[in-house]
Amino acid sequence: MQSPDGKIKSWGKAVFQEIVEPEQIVYVDYFSDEEGNIAEEMPAAQITMTFKEKEGKTLLVSRTHYDSPENLKKVIDMGVIAGITQTWNRLAQFLGELK
Repeated sequence: MQSPDGKIKSWGKAVFQEIVEPEQIVYVDYFSDEEGNIAEEMPAAQITMTFKEKEGKTLLVSRTHYDSPENLKKVIDMGVIAGITQTWNRLAQFLGELK
């Protein structure tokens, strides 16, 4: 990821734990450096994405788990809410363009 002005760059690494097609994807999301080395001092998140049929469409439920309230607070303080909101908004825009 990169800030709009290009001054701040951030890397991440996803390690997939389970893929049950077409129902669920489970992975651990890590902060990393540019080469993919995990930043051990940063909190990791376990992400579970579940896909369900609803009224002829696909409902995506994404759950994120941190191993402690302190780690959750750390990423909230870093702006994770704004970041994930932007990600979901971009996905919605992209999917809208596919129609």
